[in-house]
Amino acid sequence: MRIKFCGTTSLADMQCAIDAGCDALGFIMGVTHRSSDVVTPKEAAKMIRELPPFIEPVAVTHLQETEDLIRLVKDSRCTTLQIQDTIEPSEIDVIRNALPYLKIVKAVHVTDESAIAMGKRYEPYANALILDTRTSEKIGGTGIPHDWNISATIVATSAIPVILAGGLTPENVREAIRKVRPYGVDVHTGVKKDGVRNPERTLAFAREARCALPNSWNEG
Repeated sequence: MRIKFCGTTSLADMQCAIDAGCDALGFIMGVTHRSSDVVTPKEAAKMIRELPPFIEPVAVTHLQETEDLIRLVKDSRCTTLQIQDTIEPSEIDVIRNALPYLKIVKAVHVTDESAIAMGKRYEPYANALILDTRTSEKIGGTGIPHDWNISATIVATSAIPVILAGGLTPENVREAIRKVRPYGVDVHTGVKKDGVRNPERTLAFAREARCALPNSWNEG
């Protein structure tokens, strides 16, 4: 099971995730909605220089204009882009042509069954989908789970990898994985304590996620 820890703001945050055996680290940049743990592309690039091999740095952003997204990726040195807000599917091709090495993950907010059609709309363009929760103020990092039945349907019918996010914690991630069967999971607020990434909760999350499907093909 692939694991991404999002909201990395410091070398201590980064080391905490590395020690837990993460596959990817999310750096939140370019926000237009309420968000926590935001960094600048320059700050992200400085941390990414210290990353060991085989851990993917992910630019997580609310930006929607292709030029802004391309500049953000270049400035931050990330190799994956997670687009949290709305973008025309054809614009993903524009970004990919400008940055051929880049992997692109498109967020689909699971508010109701319309998310199934939304996932299908982006499927031919993105490298993966990430199923997240939104509120009127936030388009990520809400700490609120969504309907895993809808997420399970998206996973079962998707031709590309699907990552589960939204309100995951060490306490519920095993159940979520068994219900949804995603390619990977993504956590932000669920491993915090007193407002910062907590080593014990981070390790517990990774342990619970990796043992959820011990016989699965996608075991990490």
